[in-house]
Amino acid sequence: MTYLRSLLFESGSISCQLATLETAEPGWSPPYRVQGPRLLLPLSQRFECRLGADAFVCDPAAALWLSPDGPYQLKHPMASQRSVVVTLVEDLAPAGRVYLPLGGQLLLRRCLQAHAMQAIDALEVQEHLAGLVQSVRPADRPAPPKVHRAVERARDYIAAAPERSDTLDEIAKAVHCSAFHLARRFRMHTGTSLHGLRNQLRMTLALDRLREGEPSISALAADLGFASHAHFTVAFRRAFGMAPSQMRTNLEARRLH
Repeated sequence: MTYLRSLLFESGSISCQLATLETAEPGWSPPYRVQGPRLLLPLSQRFECRLGADAFVCDPAAALWLSPDGPYQLKHPMASQRSVVVTLVEDLAPAGRVYLPLGGQLLLRRCLQAHAMQAIDALEVQEHLAGLVQSVRPADRPAPPKVHRAVERARDYIAAAPERSDTLDEIAKAVHCSAFHLARRFRMHTGTSLHGLRNQLRMTLALDRLREGEPSISALAADLGFASHAHFTVAFRRAFGMAPSQMRTNLEARRLH
């Protein structure tokens, strides 16, 4: 796989790169093995990862720990998929996928943006990255949970088009599972609801569009599947504590790349 990489931050204990996939890679990659522990944070789109016997979906609501202990494979359906790759000296977690809170996505973007603007010193960047790493570190290093196939199919279905306003029944039918079983299993395995995942992915897409200077909040709301400008604004304010227009002003000043 060919990536365009740009160094965002580097110190003795932690470094951070932005990696953008240049060409679509629909099939599984050859097995890779990292030289040191890494945390991969998707910023856009989705891809699949295979660790041992398990294959699962990664999206902007996920953080992927990679370890030198075992090989991994990736499958990217689209070109231009972007991820932040944090390389660590200390091995903090077993390989596997963990939940990335929406606040972690926003913190990452704000931190890197401030660093690009030279509006934040290296110590503060390092502390922010360390806090982000700790927030997605599995407690007491447990083994990653077993993948549940219906949950993975539902996650992939939602991540493929989070702007769709599917009902629980429609999602369950699409992944060949009963509605109540899917709702229970999804929360059990992911720690969030189907609606919670869809909303987080929508908010992540909103951050990208606002960072690019999206001129119409109403058009953005419609594109993301919200019933109205007001519906989107309420959801956005609940997630980030400010209106979309204010976030646009904050993010537009200097872009990640």
